Amino acid sequence: MSAASVVEERAHAKVNLGLSVLARRGDGYHEIETLMARVALADEIRVELTGGGVHVSVEGADLPTDERNLAARAALRYLEAAAMDGVGVSVRLRKRIPLAAGLGGGSSDAAAVLRALQVLVPAGVDLERLGLALGSDVPFFLSGMAAALARGRGERLDAVTLPPLALVLSYPGEPVSAAEAYAALQSFTPRLPLESLVEKLRSGAEPSFVNALQPGVLRAHPRVREVIRALRAEGLRGVAMSGSGSCCFAVAPDAAAATDAAARLTAAHPGWTVLATRTG
Repeated sequence: MSAASVVEERAHAKVNLGLSVLARRGDGYHEIETLMARVALADEIRVELTGGGVHVSVEGADLPTDERNLAARAALRYLEAAAMDGVGVSVRLRKRIPLAAGLGGGSSDAAAVLRALQVLVPAGVDLERLGLALGSDVPFFLSGMAAALARGRGERLDAVTLPPLALVLSYPGEPVSAAEAYAALQSFTPRLPLESLVEKLRSGAEPSFVNALQPGVLRAHPRVREVIRALRAEGLRGVAMSGSGSCCFAVAPDAAAATDAAARLTAAHPGWTVLATRTG
């Protein structure tokens, strides 16, 4: 048992700077290639050892506090894997990342809980294996990488160096689950053109992000199409949906331009959540 009794973590969101779906796997998942980039937007996690059981509280969002919450599930699975009977955990979660938006908030929360418990209850638990069992995005958040090419289900990671990007995120308030987005997949896509994509980001050229899940989500959720049109009307580059959606993002020339665009979009669309952030 660690001498520490409390650990605080930041659970960062991510955006998918392109997502290719190559094939359906025999295990029911899809073979993907995606460039994932961590962003500054983050939830706040406080994990404390207690006398017994796993207790989760949530601020800033209407979320379940039982095993339907990935943070709670992560704590339970870690304590099971560590065989720590009688050890309890209190998790306080302050949500800032929109829910079911394609930004990886739940997976990042789970990874933050696992990192905290590794400090509080060190037990030689294989975090990568445990993380993948919780969700395909969890290994990226456990890796500590600022950006990575993710393959397989998303667990095979290669670090990628990207220039800093100022981003505008726009979420129309319509949650889309990963299961729904993959069920609506229109067609498989070619491999991600990683080298070309990174070069365009470095040169400031239009990156033309392609997300294989976007067409299906747009058909089922016309409001997402409206978000994309609004971001393009701001003159921003690389407008695309992140992950399984429905949050969309765009690249701004700099942080000030991102803040200004976010303010205009918020004023024009008060029902949306619009945020300026950055990669890294």
